Amino acid sequence: MRIALFGATGYTGPFVIEEALRQGHSLSVYTRDARKLQAFNGQIEIVVGTLQDKGAIAKCLHGSDAVISALGPNSLKVQGDRPVMHGMANIIEAMKQSNVRRLIQISTSAYRDPKDGFAFNVRAFALLFKVIARKGVKDIRATAELIARSDLDWTLVRIPKLKNGHAAGAVDTGWYGKTRLGMKLSRGNLAKFLIEQVDDVRFIREAPGVADH
Repeated sequence: MRIALFGATGYTGPFVIEEALRQGHSLSVYTRDARKLQAFNGQIEIVVGTLQDKGAIAKCLHGSDAVISALGPNSLKVQGDRPVMHGMANIIEAMKQSNVRRLIQISTSAYRDPKDGFAFNVRAFALLFKVIARKGVKDIRATAELIARSDLDWTLVRIPKLKNGHAAGAVDTGWYGKTRLGMKLSRGNLAKFLIEQVDDVRFIREAPGVADH
């Protein structure tokens, strides 16, 4: 399948690219700086643009079967008002125009799924993060809510603290407060899970929590 990938130049992006290629998918990767993807020259299509460039976003989506987004606040000091949410609004608009329905977005416990129960450790971590990165949490939640209101076949993959490392072992998936979920996840395991969701229907229109087993 062909995947359009957004947010590929962050820490998680290379793991997603490598996993997609390993599983035999083709990739159209969106970035503001093609130099950051030089390691993958000849293996992926690179489309350069900003999240405000609707024409470039449409070009990246052309011919794609699914969209994976690793977009998220890139620092504790978010510039502007909910930049990721506004960028995602442009991506969703382009998806509808291109008739691309499958969307997988990385999120966090800042967004609550209706199936969640109460988990003290998750709530405490979310509150702490909100204190030190209020605007980032606001953007994450607004982005998730925007996606959840859409009529796309979306999945929000809610993650704990990420650590570097390739895919190894199993992952636990489920709902905060109801499923025993750890507080760490390797980027390799996250990438593997994201790619698997492209044609997995278990979590369509849901927001599972994911953690290393």
